[in-house]
Amino acid sequence: MDTHPEEYKLTSADIDKTENKIANFDLSREQQILSVIPQKLESLLQIEMNEFMVELISDVSKLYNVIMSLPNLNDEIKRSILYALEYFINKDDDIPDEIPELGYLDDWAIVRYVVDQIMKDNSELFQA
Repeated sequence: MDTHPEEYKLTSADIDKTENKIANFDLSREQQILSVIPQKLESLLQIEMNEFMVELISDVSKLYNVIMSLPNLNDEIKRSILYALEYFINKDDDIPDEIPELGYLDDWAIVRYVVDQIMKDNSELFQA
């Protein structure tokens, strides 16, 4: 199966739902989420990946590195990053991760959306 992530777009309803979840995200879950990310990334590196999964891992790594290296981020950016990371680690999200080739497509869309939103006004956060 040939998966093309550019064909999978968030609808305006998806964006509204995502923005609402970000706005109401509980920051007290930060350490719980961050503790799982390295293991989840490592497990994905063990499987055969298609192009969008490589991009997903790159974006998740960027978000993880930003939040780990800049503990004084404003709460709005923290909520966005943590929501995306939590979505990534949740196996039973909109498209369950166990579905071959498609399971991480929704993760890619959510993580990419968050990266793009942060890049609009805070691109310096992703500078090397």
